[in-house]
Amino acid sequence: MFRIAIFALLLASCADPSFRVHERLESALQADLESMVAQIIKGSSKENVLDTPYFIIRDLREFRGDTAKIYSAYAEVDFYYFKNIKVAEKRKFRYDARRRYWDRYFKEWFFIN
Repeated sequence: MFRIAIFALLLASCADPSFRVHERLESALQADLESMVAQIIKGSSKENVLDTPYFIIRDLREFRGDTAKIYSAYAEVDFYYFKNIKVAEKRKFRYDARRRYWDRYFKEWFFIN
């Protein structure tokens, strides 16, 4: 009985709680946004950047069971930071459960109205 309790405790400690995964996503997205804005400013000027660049999380899913052994969450995020150019950037992320970080695996530009 004692061994089962210890095993359950160890198993639970290996997985990140949902709130921690979300905190790490917010942190990763903010870092990405700051990096994008810095590149635009370095390449041209601050005049081309919105006064308040932002991102919108379009889709956020968590996986359970066998599906979550490698990647336990998915996020699709749109970034808006250009002032005069009607373009935004879509990025897709997956949460690597073993390494405990958000992996960006997709980027594309799209036109906005």
